[in-house]
Amino acid sequence: MPYRVTVASVPGNLNDIGTLLEAEGVEVLRLPAETSAWNPALVDQYVENADAMVGYFAGLHLPRGVLEAGKKLRVVASPVIGTEHIDVGAATELGIAVGYGATPENYLGVAEAVIMQMAMLRKNFPAKLAAMRDGGWRAPHPGAMIRHSTVGLIGFGNIGRGVAKRLAGWECEILAADPYIDPVIPSLLNVRLVDLETLLRESDVVATLVTLTAETRHMIGRAQLALMKSGAFLINDARGGVIDEPALLEALESGHLAGAAIDTWEQEPAPADHPLRRHPKVLVTGHNVGHSAEAYASLPVAAVENIMRGLRGEPPLYFRNPEVLAKWRERLVRLGVNAG
Repeated sequence: MPYRVTVASVPGNLNDIGTLLEAEGVEVLRLPAETSAWNPALVDQYVENADAMVGYFAGLHLPRGVLEAGKKLRVVASPVIGTEHIDVGAATELGIAVGYGATPENYLGVAEAVIMQMAMLRKNFPAKLAAMRDGGWRAPHPGAMIRHSTVGLIGFGNIGRGVAKRLAGWECEILAADPYIDPVIPSLLNVRLVDLETLLRESDVVATLVTLTAETRHMIGRAQLALMKSGAFLINDARGGVIDEPALLEALESGHLAGAAIDTWEQEPAPADHPLRRHPKVLVTGHNVGHSAEAYASLPVAAVENIMRGLRGEPPLYFRNPEVLAKWRERLVRLGVNAG
């Protein structure tokens, strides 16, 4: 009997994941695109007999109860970096491996975009662009250089390290705040590891580069924004829920912050009348600032590889919860699978 894999809510530009899985000899169960909530019939048809599940699960989510119903599940995967719609903690407790789309084309594309945004904000590009578009010539303030500035990276995973490597030679000081990494890693990249408050106080540009969890939701609110330097800039290419958007608007309107770049929003798509969309101090994009043709090509292939490895009893190529390994191998033994 072929493996059964449920494919759910895959973004349109990645909709060939099911086809790629079928080419591997997998029986694909396609959850209807309009599905917005689980019910017993859907769980029975798409979860109970599935060996794996892959999808973004936006608006649907993959909660503990659904994972528990998947008695045969070996691996679940998100085709993108974000896994906030999957209960990763529950999957780990149940011994289910979670793969995600952390391809170099994906995270390095974001790293490139962060540096682009830093340069545009520091050099006052929004005002310079507006001056020309409005029939004028030059903005009154010329901006400043990244050289000799202090850059703060909240989160020092793949994206943060990519930013640090690409800023080497720019003659700026780089700070990182991340309580979950080996302290040796930043030092190898000439990055100073500090606590969050120190980073906020000392940085001229702050970039949030963390996943969205209960711990990181609204981790940048009024109190944290107040700690930032007057005239500093904030970049959010992580997840919208990481920043308290009304508090950010207040910090911009008061003049405390000089500007911001926002790619990820608490509600997506962001409402057309969202006050940050047209704010003169803000660079805005629609959760795609780091996207590229190369990334779109890499993600379906990585999703399929993550799933196929999990089905064969091998850890996913891009592994979101490697701490599950011992429990995962125990689960595979119960399922009669030889773990690689």
